[in-house]
Amino acid sequence: MVEIKFRNEKDGGEFQMTHPRAARVLADVRAWADRNGFEHVTFWRDPEDDHKLWVQLGEDRLNYWIHDSTFTEGKHETVEMQLDYARGAQRRSAAGYDKFDK
Repeated sequence: MVEIKFRNEKDGGEFQMTHPRAARVLADVRAWADRNGFEHVTFWRDPEDDHKLWVQLGEDRLNYWIHDSTFTEGKHETVEMQLDYARGAQRRSAAGYDKFDK
């Protein structure tokens, strides 16, 4: 079973994404993670911008963020594409190309 967490970057504390429109998006995130072999997906709230949720796939915290409106506005049709981009960032980092992404 895929575990999805939301955490605050400031203190590491966990919070819940309880917006009514988030349920469908979370289901799509869970299905995407399951298809792509990720047991854990964590979204970290930026300490300087509450609307930025930095993506962590498995153990890899990425230089890629998703806007919280993806969840609060129920943008389930775009979340898989955004996670594919995040996975691309993960692969670039693993290959050593992340130093060019600054």
